[in-house]
Amino acid sequence: MKSRTKVALERHELEPLVRDVLGTKHSVRRVEELTEGMFNAAYALELEDGASVVLKVAPPPELPLLTYERNLMRTEVEFYEHAAREKVCPVPRVLAHDFSRERIGRDFFFMERLRGTPLTTAKKRLSKADQARIQTELGELVGRLRSLRGRFFGYLQPDTGLQAGTWREAFLAMAAALLQDAERFAVKLPLPAREILALFQAGATVLEQVTEPVLTHFDLWEGNVFVHTVDGSARIEAFIDGERAFWGDPLAEFASTALFRDPEHETDFLRGYQSATGTPLVFTREVRHRLNLYRAYLYLIMVLEGAPRGYSGLKALLIRLYCRMKLREELELLASR
Repeated sequence: MKSRTKVALERHELEPLVRDVLGTKHSVRRVEELTEGMFNAAYALELEDGASVVLKVAPPPELPLLTYERNLMRTEVEFYEHAAREKVCPVPRVLAHDFSRERIGRDFFFMERLRGTPLTTAKKRLSKADQARIQTELGELVGRLRSLRGRFFGYLQPDTGLQAGTWREAFLAMAAALLQDAERFAVKLPLPAREILALFQAGATVLEQVTEPVLTHFDLWEGNVFVHTVDGSARIEAFIDGERAFWGDPLAEFASTALFRDPEHETDFLRGYQSATGTPLVFTREVRHRLNLYRAYLYLIMVLEGAPRGYSGLKALLIRLYCRMKLREELELLASR
């Protein structure tokens, strides 16, 4: 999808980055722009020695963004580093990064190119048994992410100003920042921003149940789960695009793993999740309330993010209208509690 945040690099700009940052003497044989992402510019580079790497380039820092999107690429790299160091889930290997902004005025990093394809594509050729196995594996990996604990709640980058000592405080700050962004970018919401914030605040008591900050990807929809088939067996190759990650409630992960679906019905996923955590997830009234808050927050992001990115066209309009409808449903559910 086209986005004004995806500012392209010319080939003559890529070559010095490969040489100086990646540290190889081999020149670039072929460049392929990767268009699936919606925030960063990305390129698959084939080098003269046959190596294949991916270069991701952040938007110019002066570009107006949502508050939580400040230094978003640094969060993505940090997520990969946390996950790789603790070996809790497969992620692409980061080869090099440069956040100095001295070379091209923007953050960028290199990572290995994955062999597989997103689950959105891969599942079309998988049997029902394979799809069930992938969902069980996904649940297990999400459960293993619970072992990554932080020192504070909120987004990873201090520049966002969205960090706190409790999850309730951090989450309400995150929600308030999004609603301020809505006013800044003049985005129409189902309700006035002050009324939406009041609904978040009224339900925030249930967030006090969360006492330990856990690394949460918060964007694990099927497009960000890569699947690769080896010897006839499909397995999850990697989680990608960890830039929305925060330290918070691991339950929030379910808002994206079951995007637009009811996680209580994700039997295969829940089986894997239980195998990793050791206990079944019981969908109590409080758990459902927390999920309600997280879905509303995620849909709010999805309604807003097209404004700074300049999404246009019929597809973007239909997505925005659908997300606004889903947001309204979650807000109505919050109001009924």
